[in-house]
Amino acid sequence: MKSLFFRLLFLISISVFSQENWTIEQCIAYAVENNLTVQRNKINEELFNKDKELSNYAWLPVISGNMDNSFTIGRYNPTIEKGYYQFTNSLGVQSSINIYSAGLVKLNQQKAEIDLQASKVNTATTINDISLQIANFYLAVLLNKELKEIADGNLTISKQLLDQNQKKFKAGNVAKAIVAQSEAEVANNSREVVNAQIEIDRALFNLAMLLQLQDYREFKIADVNLPDNVNSQLYDLDEVLEYAYGTQPAVKYAELQMQSASKSTEIAKTSLFPKVTGSFNLGTSYSEIFNNRLRGNSFLNQYENNILGTFGVGVSIPIWNQYSYKINIQKAIINEDLVKVNFQQSKQDILKNVQSAYFEVNSSFAAYDTSKESVKYAKISYDFAEISYNAGVINLYDFNRSRNDLMIAESQMVQAKYNFIFKQKVLDFYAGTPITLQ
Repeated sequence: MKSLFFRLLFLISISVFSQENWTIEQCIAYAVENNLTVQRNKINEELFNKDKELSNYAWLPVISGNMDNSFTIGRYNPTIEKGYYQFTNSLGVQSSINIYSAGLVKLNQQKAEIDLQASKVNTATTINDISLQIANFYLAVLLNKELKEIADGNLTISKQLLDQNQKKFKAGNVAKAIVAQSEAEVANNSREVVNAQIEIDRALFNLAMLLQLQDYREFKIADVNLPDNVNSQLYDLDEVLEYAYGTQPAVKYAELQMQSASKSTEIAKTSLFPKVTGSFNLGTSYSEIFNNRLRGNSFLNQYENNILGTFGVGVSIPIWNQYSYKINIQKAIINEDLVKVNFQQSKQDILKNVQSAYFEVNSSFAAYDTSKESVKYAKISYDFAEISYNAGVINLYDFNRSRNDLMIAESQMVQAKYNFIFKQKVLDFYAGTPITLQ
């Protein structure tokens, strides 16, 4: 059902790609369908599925046919006391079936099913990782757009000041140095706007490369209005951990690897038991010596008279194999220990990631909350500076410094906001909440 949802969303995103900007959901859906790593994992799923099909048919008999033809040139035949030419033809069918192999067929079926499920879970792990990367890059574009809006606002104000000072200079109320200072401020603010646009383009490029688009130049994302009064989503850390342990594909993959390793050990142990195989062979032959004095029966009569069927049961008992069976079993047990450690490592990684996300959400929200206070007081300071500048109490340098302080505070607040939003999305991800900016 989830796969169907992503496919439908992907088709919708493709149909509107050239007409509208991409949402974060469309970016994720596109990556699920087109990312080369995801595609490689899905191809691996097909291979594991074929291994499963092979294991399901392993209980069936093996049947093969043969046809041999030979032409013999002999220098002497005692019956005719001279050389001869002989043609021989034989047809046959051979079959064998596994009667007993210590449960090897069933174990192979179970292991193939586990490996198939593990490959699917591995694909889900890749999709999750890409989804988080997309969220990070997508938010980076939105962040740089807001930073550019701040830079645009600052440039607008500096242009207004330049216009006022140019008029005052013409009226003889200010010195030429004030106009030059205003012109320098406009130039600096213009450079900041250009740099902000470059950062937007760079963030869009990075996102397009993550999506593995062929041409990034027309790629645009939808504008999302994220208010400045975003709040932290409260979670219980223990509940998030318990949920993540049970649902994160990385943990499930490690668990399936343990099960697969256990089956491998059982499979290795079957080498110590006897194997019983049944067989049935059916064949016939025809022979003709090209000499008038030695003429055999007709073609069809020989085929009918020479039919031979053989039934057999064979038992293979391992006696001595240079310790290879024993060592293979020991290697399988060692591999079990290794994947158990990998399982514990995957749980440890989840613990670290969830606790880190929980900590980062709280700390980044505190930084964001503090930055809002900084903007508040920087705005108050700027308002006073503007009044003082218009009244002639402070000079242009002091006023520009106050204005730049406000711009810096606003930029830091925006960065803190998007840093907090991304950290919140990471925690939401581990808590089972879909990645969205709605």
